Amino acid sequence: MAVIKRLSFFDKSKLKELSPFLNYEDENLFVDMLTNSIAGVLHYYLPLKYKFLNESYLLSDINRTLGLITVNTFSGNPYKINISQLFFLENSYEVAQQLVEYVVSQYGAKGADTFYVLIDDIYTELAQVFVNNCGFRQCSSEQIWEAPRISFKKNRNIKYRRFKKSDVKEVSDIYNDSVFTHFKPALLRNEEEFCEPVFSGLKYANEYRYVVEEPSFSRIIAYFKILTADNEKYIVDFNYSNGYDVDFDTILNFATREILKRTRKFKLYIKMKNYINTNQAQREYFEKKGFTCTSTKHLYIKDFFRVAKEYSPEERYSVLGGLHNSPSF
Repeated sequence: MAVIKRLSFFDKSKLKELSPFLNYEDENLFVDMLTNSIAGVLHYYLPLKYKFLNESYLLSDINRTLGLITVNTFSGNPYKINISQLFFLENSYEVAQQLVEYVVSQYGAKGADTFYVLIDDIYTELAQVFVNNCGFRQCSSEQIWEAPRISFKKNRNIKYRRFKKSDVKEVSDIYNDSVFTHFKPALLRNEEEFCEPVFSGLKYANEYRYVVEEPSFSRIIAYFKILTADNEKYIVDFNYSNGYDVDFDTILNFATREILKRTRKFKLYIKMKNYINTNQAQREYFEKKGFTCTSTKHLYIKDFFRVAKEYSPEERYSVLGGLHNSPSF
Protein backbone atom coordinates (compact mmCIF):
# COMPACT_ATOMS: atom_id res chain seq x y z
CA MET A 1 0.00 0.00 0.00
CA ALA A 2 1.39 3.40 -0.99
CA VAL A 3 1.64 6.11 1.66
CA ILE A 4 2.57 9.78 1.61
CA LYS A 5 4.83 11.19 4.31
CA ARG A 6 6.99 14.24 4.98
CA LEU A 7 10.48 14.17 3.50
CA SER A 8 13.12 13.75 6.21
CA PHE A 9 16.88 13.47 6.42
CA PHE A 10 16.58 9.67 6.64
CA ASP A 11 14.87 9.55 3.23
CA LYS A 12 18.04 10.70 1.49
CA SER A 13 18.71 7.26 -0.01
CA LYS A 14 15.17 7.02 -1.38
CA LEU A 15 15.73 10.09 -3.55
CA LYS A 16 18.25 8.10 -5.59
CA GLU A 17 15.32 6.14 -7.04
CA LEU A 18 14.11 9.40 -8.59
CA SER A 19 17.57 10.39 -9.86
CA PRO A 20 16.71 9.70 -13.55
CA PHE A 21 14.30 12.63 -13.32
CA LEU A 22 16.81 14.99 -11.69
CA ASN A 23 19.82 16.63 -13.26
CA TYR A 24 23.05 16.93 -11.28
CA GLU A 25 22.35 20.43 -9.96
CA ASP A 26 18.84 19.59 -8.82
CA GLU A 27 20.02 16.53 -6.92
CA ASN A 28 22.58 18.65 -5.08
CA LEU A 29 19.87 21.12 -4.16
CA PHE A 30 17.87 18.33 -2.58
CA VAL A 31 20.89 17.23 -0.57
CA ASP A 32 21.48 20.80 0.60
CA MET A 33 17.84 21.07 1.63
CA LEU A 34 18.02 17.83 3.60
CA THR A 35 21.15 18.87 5.48
CA ASN A 36 19.10 21.69 6.99
CA SER A 37 17.35 18.96 8.94
CA ILE A 38 16.66 20.73 12.25
CA ALA A 39 15.02 23.79 10.70
CA GLY A 40 13.20 21.56 8.21
CA VAL A 41 11.68 19.27 10.85
CA LEU A 42 10.55 22.16 13.05
CA HIS A 43 9.13 24.01 10.06
CA TYR A 44 6.48 21.35 9.38
CA TYR A 45 4.88 22.10 12.76
CA LEU A 46 4.57 25.85 12.23
CA PRO A 47 1.11 27.32 11.55
CA LEU A 48 0.60 28.17 7.88
CA LYS A 49 0.98 31.92 8.42
CA TYR A 50 4.53 31.44 9.76
CA LYS A 51 5.88 29.08 7.09
CA PHE A 52 8.73 30.32 4.90
CA LEU A 53 10.70 27.24 3.74
CA ASN A 54 10.01 24.56 1.14
CA GLU A 55 8.19 21.46 2.33
CA SER A 56 8.43 18.13 0.51
CA TYR A 57 6.42 14.90 0.61
CA LEU A 58 7.27 11.40 -0.61
CA LEU A 59 4.84 8.83 -2.00
CA SER A 60 6.21 5.31 -1.64
CA ASP A 61 5.16 1.73 -1.15
CA ILE A 62 7.00 -1.11 0.56
CA ASN A 63 9.40 -1.69 -2.31
CA ARG A 64 10.13 1.70 -3.90
CA THR A 65 9.70 5.45 -4.02
CA LEU A 66 6.99 6.49 -6.45
CA GLY A 67 7.13 10.28 -6.41
CA LEU A 68 7.94 13.51 -4.61
CA ILE A 69 6.28 16.93 -4.43
CA THR A 70 7.66 20.20 -3.04
CA VAL A 71 5.61 23.26 -2.12
CA ASN A 72 6.29 26.67 -0.60
CA THR A 73 4.21 29.64 0.49
CA PHE A 74 4.35 33.01 -1.24
CA SER A 75 6.41 35.56 0.63
CA GLY A 76 4.04 37.87 2.48
CA ASN A 77 0.97 35.73 1.75
CA PRO A 78 1.15 32.21 3.20
CA TYR A 79 -2.34 31.42 1.92
CA LYS A 80 -0.98 31.21 -1.62
CA ILE A 81 0.84 27.92 -2.24
CA ASN A 82 3.31 27.31 -5.04
CA ILE A 83 3.98 23.75 -6.24
CA SER A 84 7.63 24.13 -7.15
CA GLN A 85 8.71 20.54 -7.89
CA LEU A 86 6.93 17.33 -8.83
CA PHE A 87 8.74 14.10 -9.70
CA PHE A 88 7.25 10.66 -10.30
CA LEU A 89 8.01 7.39 -12.07
CA GLU A 90 7.67 7.50 -15.84
CA ASN A 91 4.04 7.69 -17.03
CA SER A 92 2.75 7.24 -13.45
CA TYR A 93 0.32 10.14 -13.71
CA GLU A 94 -1.89 8.64 -11.01
CA VAL A 95 1.06 9.20 -8.64
CA ALA A 96 1.23 12.84 -9.67
CA GLN A 97 -2.50 13.20 -9.08
CA GLN A 98 -2.27 11.66 -5.59
CA LEU A 99 0.57 13.99 -4.58
CA VAL A 100 -1.18 17.10 -5.90
CA GLU A 101 -4.48 16.20 -4.26
CA TYR A 102 -2.65 15.50 -1.00
CA VAL A 103 -0.99 18.93 -0.73
CA VAL A 104 -4.17 20.71 -1.86
CA SER A 105 -6.19 18.98 0.87
CA GLN A 106 -3.48 19.39 3.52
CA TYR A 107 -2.80 23.07 2.95
CA GLY A 108 -6.41 23.86 2.07
CA ALA A 109 -7.43 22.52 5.49
CA LYS A 110 -4.91 24.91 7.07
CA GLY A 111 -6.40 27.93 5.29
CA ALA A 112 -4.65 28.12 1.90
CA ASP A 113 -7.01 29.42 -0.77
CA THR A 114 -4.91 29.48 -3.97
CA PHE A 115 -2.46 27.00 -5.52
CA TYR A 116 -0.08 27.77 -8.39
CA VAL A 117 2.07 25.57 -10.61
CA LEU A 118 4.25 26.27 -13.65
CA ILE A 119 4.47 23.38 -16.14
CA ASP A 120 6.88 23.25 -19.06
CA ASP A 121 5.02 23.31 -22.37
CA ILE A 122 6.48 19.93 -23.38
CA TYR A 123 4.63 18.16 -20.54
CA THR A 124 1.17 18.28 -22.07
CA GLU A 125 -0.05 15.06 -20.44
CA LEU A 126 0.95 16.28 -16.98
CA ALA A 127 -0.88 19.55 -17.65
CA GLN A 128 -4.01 17.58 -18.47
CA VAL A 129 -3.74 15.80 -15.12
CA PHE A 130 -3.79 19.16 -13.33
CA VAL A 131 -6.71 20.44 -15.41
CA ASN A 132 -8.90 17.35 -15.80
CA ASN A 133 -8.20 15.51 -12.54
CA CYS A 134 -7.08 18.14 -10.01
CA GLY A 135 -9.31 21.10 -10.85
CA PHE A 136 -6.64 23.57 -11.97
CA ARG A 137 -7.20 26.01 -14.84
CA GLN A 138 -4.65 27.46 -17.26
CA CYS A 139 -4.04 31.14 -16.65
CA SER A 140 -1.02 32.44 -18.58
CA SER A 141 2.66 31.62 -19.05
CA GLU A 142 6.20 32.66 -18.17
CA GLN A 143 9.37 32.39 -20.23
CA ILE A 144 13.05 32.30 -19.36
CA TRP A 145 15.42 34.00 -21.81
CA GLU A 146 19.18 33.48 -21.69
CA ALA A 147 21.27 36.60 -22.27
CA PRO A 148 24.12 36.39 -24.81
CA ARG A 149 27.65 37.26 -23.79
CA ILE A 150 27.48 40.92 -24.79
CA SER A 151 28.14 44.23 -23.06
CA PHE A 152 25.13 46.26 -21.98
CA LYS A 153 25.20 50.03 -22.22
CA LYS A 154 25.24 52.18 -19.11
CA ASN A 155 23.01 55.23 -18.75
CA ARG A 156 24.28 57.62 -16.10
CA ASN A 157 20.92 59.42 -15.94
CA ILE A 158 19.24 56.43 -14.31
CA LYS A 159 19.30 56.18 -10.52
CA TYR A 160 19.44 52.77 -8.84
CA ARG A 161 19.29 51.81 -5.20
CA ARG A 162 18.47 48.84 -2.99
CA PHE A 163 14.81 48.18 -2.28
CA LYS A 164 13.53 49.55 1.04
CA LYS A 165 10.44 48.68 3.06
CA SER A 166 9.03 52.14 2.40
CA ASP A 167 8.96 51.32 -1.34
CA VAL A 168 6.34 48.60 -0.94
CA LYS A 169 3.32 50.71 -1.89
CA GLU A 170 4.86 52.10 -5.10
CA VAL A 171 6.31 48.76 -6.16
CA SER A 172 3.05 46.85 -5.62
CA ASP A 173 1.18 49.53 -7.59
CA ILE A 174 3.62 49.17 -10.50
CA TYR A 175 3.13 45.40 -10.60
CA ASN A 176 -0.66 45.41 -10.14
CA ASP A 177 -1.16 48.12 -12.75
CA SER A 178 0.85 46.13 -15.28
CA VAL A 179 -1.20 42.91 -14.95
CA PHE A 180 -3.70 42.41 -17.78
CA THR A 181 -7.23 43.04 -16.52
CA HIS A 182 -8.54 39.52 -17.13
CA PHE A 183 -5.67 38.04 -15.08
CA LYS A 184 -6.01 40.40 -12.11
CA PRO A 185 -8.40 38.33 -9.96
CA ALA A 186 -5.84 35.52 -9.79
CA LEU A 187 -2.53 37.36 -10.06
CA LEU A 188 -2.85 40.62 -8.12
CA ARG A 189 -0.44 40.87 -5.18
CA ASN A 190 -0.88 42.72 -1.90
CA GLU A 191 1.77 45.00 -0.42
CA GLU A 192 2.95 42.39 2.09
CA GLU A 193 4.01 40.13 -0.77
CA PHE A 194 6.71 42.65 -1.71
CA CYS A 195 8.12 42.97 1.81
CA GLU A 196 11.44 41.39 2.78
CA PRO A 197 10.74 37.99 4.39
CA VAL A 198 11.53 37.87 8.11
CA PHE A 199 13.61 34.68 7.75
CA SER A 200 15.02 35.43 4.30
CA GLY A 201 18.49 34.29 5.40
CA LEU A 202 17.22 30.73 5.87
CA LYS A 203 15.67 30.39 2.42
CA TYR A 204 17.27 28.09 -0.15
CA ALA A 205 17.71 30.77 -2.84
CA ASN A 206 19.40 34.15 -2.60
CA GLU A 207 17.46 37.21 -3.68
CA TYR A 208 18.63 40.80 -4.20
CA ARG A 209 16.08 43.55 -4.85
CA TYR A 210 16.42 47.01 -6.37
CA VAL A 211 14.37 49.94 -7.61
CA VAL A 212 14.92 52.36 -10.51
CA GLU A 213 14.06 56.00 -9.88
CA GLU A 214 13.30 58.84 -12.24
CA PRO A 215 16.05 61.39 -11.38
CA SER A 216 13.84 64.46 -11.77
CA PHE A 217 11.23 63.51 -9.19
CA SER A 218 12.81 60.56 -7.31
CA ARG A 219 9.77 58.54 -8.38
CA ILE A 220 10.10 54.78 -8.68
CA ILE A 221 9.55 53.70 -12.28
CA ALA A 222 10.81 50.11 -12.14
CA TYR A 223 11.50 47.30 -9.71
CA PHE A 224 13.64 44.23 -10.26
CA LYS A 225 15.20 41.39 -8.34
CA ILE A 226 18.10 39.04 -8.97
CA LEU A 227 17.65 35.43 -7.87
CA THR A 228 20.06 32.51 -7.68
CA ALA A 229 19.99 29.11 -6.02
CA ASP A 230 23.51 28.00 -6.94
CA ASN A 231 25.55 31.21 -7.53
CA GLU A 232 25.99 30.17 -11.16
CA LYS A 233 22.61 30.79 -12.77
CA TYR A 234 21.15 34.23 -12.09
CA ILE A 235 17.62 35.22 -13.05
CA VAL A 236 16.54 38.85 -13.37
CA ASP A 237 12.83 39.45 -12.83
CA PHE A 238 11.61 43.02 -13.40
CA ASN A 239 8.49 45.11 -13.65
CA TYR A 240 8.19 48.70 -14.74
CA SER A 241 5.56 51.36 -15.14
CA ASN A 242 3.90 51.27 -18.55
CA GLY A 243 4.07 55.06 -18.76
CA TYR A 244 7.87 55.12 -19.07
CA ASP A 245 10.29 54.01 -21.77
CA VAL A 246 12.60 51.91 -19.61
CA ASP A 247 16.12 51.24 -20.89
CA PHE A 248 16.57 47.45 -20.59
CA ASP A 249 20.26 47.72 -21.45
CA THR A 250 20.84 49.92 -18.42
CA ILE A 251 19.01 47.59 -16.05
CA LEU A 252 20.95 44.55 -17.28
CA ASN A 253 24.21 46.49 -17.11
CA PHE A 254 23.52 47.27 -13.46
CA ALA A 255 22.38 43.68 -12.74
CA THR A 256 25.55 42.29 -14.32
CA ARG A 257 27.76 44.55 -12.21
CA GLU A 258 25.92 43.49 -9.05
CA ILE A 259 26.40 39.80 -9.89
CA LEU A 260 30.11 40.36 -10.62
CA LYS A 261 30.52 41.53 -7.01
CA ARG A 262 29.67 37.98 -5.96
CA THR A 263 31.07 35.75 -8.72
CA ARG A 264 33.06 36.05 -11.94
CA LYS A 265 31.56 33.08 -13.72
CA PHE A 266 27.80 32.96 -14.22
CA LYS A 267 24.94 32.70 -16.71
CA LEU A 268 22.38 35.48 -16.93
CA TYR A 269 18.69 34.78 -17.51
CA ILE A 270 15.65 37.06 -17.62
CA LYS A 271 12.12 36.06 -16.69
CA MET A 272 9.34 37.34 -18.93
CA LYS A 273 5.78 37.21 -17.58
CA ASN A 274 3.17 37.02 -20.33
CA TYR A 275 0.41 38.25 -18.03
CA ILE A 276 1.77 41.82 -17.81
CA ASN A 277 1.21 44.53 -20.41
CA THR A 278 4.91 45.30 -20.94
CA ASN A 279 5.79 41.79 -22.11
CA GLN A 280 5.69 42.65 -25.83
CA ALA A 281 8.31 45.40 -25.43
CA GLN A 282 10.51 42.97 -23.52
CA ARG A 283 10.12 40.30 -26.18
CA GLU A 284 11.10 42.75 -28.95
CA TYR A 285 14.20 43.75 -26.98
CA PHE A 286 15.22 40.12 -26.39
CA GLU A 287 14.84 39.21 -30.05
CA LYS A 288 16.74 42.29 -31.19
CA LYS A 289 19.66 41.55 -28.85
CA GLY A 290 19.88 37.87 -29.73
CA PHE A 291 18.56 36.41 -26.47
CA THR A 292 17.53 32.75 -26.50
CA CYS A 293 14.24 31.53 -25.06
CA THR A 294 15.25 28.47 -23.01
CA SER A 295 11.86 27.52 -21.60
CA THR A 296 8.17 28.34 -21.71
CA LYS A 297 6.09 27.33 -18.71
CA HIS A 298 2.32 27.58 -18.53
CA LEU A 299 0.78 28.84 -15.32
CA TYR A 300 -2.06 26.80 -13.80
CA ILE A 301 -4.14 27.93 -10.84
CA LYS A 302 -6.60 26.32 -8.45
CA ASP A 303 -8.47 28.56 -6.03
CA PHE A 304 -11.32 28.13 -3.59
CA PHE A 305 -13.10 31.34 -4.44
CA ARG A 306 -14.47 33.19 -7.44
CA VAL A 307 -14.87 36.88 -8.10
CA ALA A 308 -18.46 37.95 -7.40
CA LYS A 309 -20.45 39.18 -10.37
CA GLU A 310 -21.10 42.92 -10.62
CA TYR A 311 -24.88 43.35 -10.69
CA SER A 312 -26.75 46.34 -12.11
CA PRO A 313 -29.27 48.03 -9.76
CA GLU A 314 -32.13 46.23 -11.55
CA GLU A 315 -30.45 42.85 -11.25
CA ARG A 316 -29.62 43.49 -7.60
CA TYR A 317 -33.30 44.12 -6.82
CA SER A 318 -34.23 40.94 -8.63
CA VAL A 319 -31.75 38.86 -6.64
CA LEU A 320 -32.92 40.34 -3.36
CA GLY A 321 -36.57 39.60 -4.02
CA GLY A 322 -37.84 41.51 -7.03
CA LEU A 323 -38.94 45.08 -7.50
CA HIS A 324 -42.32 44.34 -5.86
CA ASN A 325 -40.94 42.09 -3.10
CA SER A 326 -42.01 38.96 -4.96
CA PRO A 327 -39.93 35.78 -4.57
CA SER A 328 -36.79 35.77 -6.66
CA PHE A 329 -37.02 32.20 -7.98
